[in-house]
Amino acid sequence: MRRHSAPLRRAGWGIADQAFSSLINFALGVLVARSVDLAAFGAFSLAFAAYLVVVSVTRAYPMDPLAIRYAASPGEAFQRAASAATGTVVGVGVLLGVVVFGIGLATTGPFSEALLALGITFPGLLLQDAWRSTFFASGRGSQALLNDIVWAAAEFPVLGLVIASGSRSIFWLVLAWGGSATLAALVGILRSSVVPRPWLAGRWWREHTDLGLRFIAEALARVVSGQIQLYGVGFVAGLGAVGALRAGQLLFGPMQVVAFGISMMAVPEGARALAVSLHRLERVTLVISAGLATAAVAWGVVVFVLPSDVGRLLLRTAWDPAHSLVLPIFLASVGTAVLYGAGIGVRSLAAAGRSLRATLATSTLTLAFGITGAALGGASGSAWGLCAVAIAGTGIWWYEYRGALRDYASRRIAISDGTGGPGTVAASEGLS
Repeated sequence: MRRHSAPLRRAGWGIADQAFSSLINFALGVLVARSVDLAAFGAFSLAFAAYLVVVSVTRAYPMDPLAIRYAASPGEAFQRAASAATGTVVGVGVLLGVVVFGIGLATTGPFSEALLALGITFPGLLLQDAWRSTFFASGRGSQALLNDIVWAAAEFPVLGLVIASGSRSIFWLVLAWGGSATLAALVGILRSSVVPRPWLAGRWWREHTDLGLRFIAEALARVVSGQIQLYGVGFVAGLGAVGALRAGQLLFGPMQVVAFGISMMAVPEGARALAVSLHRLERVTLVISAGLATAAVAWGVVVFVLPSDVGRLLLRTAWDPAHSLVLPIFLASVGTAVLYGAGIGVRSLAAAGRSLRATLATSTLTLAFGITGAALGGASGSAWGLCAVAIAGTGIWWYEYRGALRDYASRRIAISDGTGGPGTVAASEGLS
């Protein structure tokens, strides 16, 4: 019973941490929006967007190789790997911080102020997020939540002091946000007993280049395709279509929180399952897909039966156009849930080539179907296009997952027969 409860407990910590993080980010946005003028809030939004893009990349590399290849390792080996991975994050943060700070010096106005503060605090912001990946990879999700609580506990009092001082400078607000993250990052060092070593970044890259290049390309493909798709919908169907689509997706926001929370622990969980057997990994990925699909159906029922009065209270004038898109967005949510387990499985098997192919295929379909649907039928056409992408993506990801399972089994057979050679042994350790 304990064997089955441990993964559920780790999943619970992932969902709790993501829910808390989403709530804090929402509160941060509201606080800044109420404290500065529209131009300054726009500058803050751009700085925050830049942070999210970089975080999505650093989670893919250097942090995902830590989860994939060391989640099942003994403590000392994991700590050495974590030192290299988090050290790489610090190095990236310093380099990007210098670049962003330089751009801030070359510009003027609120945007300049936001970039200057972001440049100063980029290393701390990225390291704080890296501890989340590190704690979940080591099976200590509660520590990830605790570190986010430390950040929030420092962040809001400092922001309150800045606002109470009468300052409306976006520089000080961004500095308070990033500075409190830096404090939480330092606390993470104490809680993890891992010291980041930036000088190991080169070795970490050499050891995981096979994953790094593809994972970075994946992360960028997801971010870029999502943004281009939204801009494309706006271009061909107008801003109203974008607003309706985003409002409809907002109704399913809780499912995104659950999915993101599961993702924090799912890859290391898959790696630990693979260390036991291939069958255990298959079972874990099926449970993830089945569980998320069940949650998506349950939440869809809640949205379908939500009274219009409550919906208008939540979204005001956006409720009616958003509600008209519920069916395709619901079906897309279920389809995405079904493919999720396959994605975790491909990642856990370190099949980076297959993962990249599936990501590029679904990203291309997102652009083609999302924008073409908008051109043909506005927000509704785009929503049905994205629904088709989710259904097609289910087939693509499960096809690649089954192929990755066959590849892994073949490598193990070759090794047991003594016909694999050094390259096959390396592959069995996680190379794709």
